[in-house]
Amino acid sequence: MAAATYQNDLTVDTAKWFAVLTRVKAEKSVCQTLTTAGITNYVPLQRVTRIYTRKRRTSMVPLIYRYIFVHIKKNEYVRVLETPNVEGFVRFNKQIISIPDQEIEWLQRVTGEVNDITLENQPFSEGDAVEVVLGNLTGLKGKLIESLSKHELLIELDHIGFGLRIQIDPSHLRKLR
Repeated sequence: MAAATYQNDLTVDTAKWFAVLTRVKAEKSVCQTLTTAGITNYVPLQRVTRIYTRKRRTSMVPLIYRYIFVHIKKNEYVRVLETPNVEGFVRFNKQIISIPDQEIEWLQRVTGEVNDITLENQPFSEGDAVEVVLGNLTGLKGKLIESLSKHELLIELDHIGFGLRIQIDPSHLRKLR
């Protein structure tokens, strides 16, 4: 497999999505500051319930810690870097790489859908390439993993550098060849 060549995708004409690294636990404040400055941004959040001795607390926490995604052109690059609690852009081979719109849309779908279904045996085997054909994640491709008698779909987001593992009904999948 040939190694990928990376080049700086920041352009003057077209706004693209880029990953920005923030300080620890500063994702929401950076999001609010960028929104106030008029810069389009996105922080994928998930609902987490913590149970304490006498109470239950539900909060929204980032799906990918220390990451925020910004939709910018070249002239907004410095404004993002000057934002308090921003440590810099995520780089590969010293180049900032744009994230395809499709991967941001997938993150938005994943954080909006909760699938926790009891599953039965299906004619899928470990390592099969599959595609989601029903639900909010339609069109998403990934790799099927079998763990503890449940089927899980591992969604690989190549440009972000993270994989997301979700539970999904096998009837919502089809095998890719």
